[in-house]
Amino acid sequence: MEKKPRLSLLAIITERGMGDPISDYFADSAFGFVTLLGHGTAKQHWLSLLGIGDINKDLVALLINSDRLDGIKGALEERFKIGKGGGVAFCLHVQSIADARVLSCFSEEEEA
Repeated sequence: MEKKPRLSLLAIITERGMGDPISDYFADSAFGFVTLLGHGTAKQHWLSLLGIGDINKDLVALLINSDRLDGIKGALEERFKIGKGGGVAFCLHVQSIADARVLSCFSEEEEA
């Protein structure tokens, strides 16, 4: 019996305007993705004091095969400086999507 890949939802919070380049770069590696415009809740004087900058952010959500997670995280750090001052990322393992048929559709390997 063939093992189906596990799915993960990778969420990336980055500077405004970086969401689309990140989505474009990983579009072929993801089952699906979305870029949302975010607005932080921190007070501007705290951000200025800490040197963080603008509270307007992009949130990118990628649905990916968990086996590809290490490579994607490496590219995020190297190319987009995520985790090195260019933003933050976190991962959630997906247990189900709507029902078993939909999850099966997302987790099937592409035919060669």
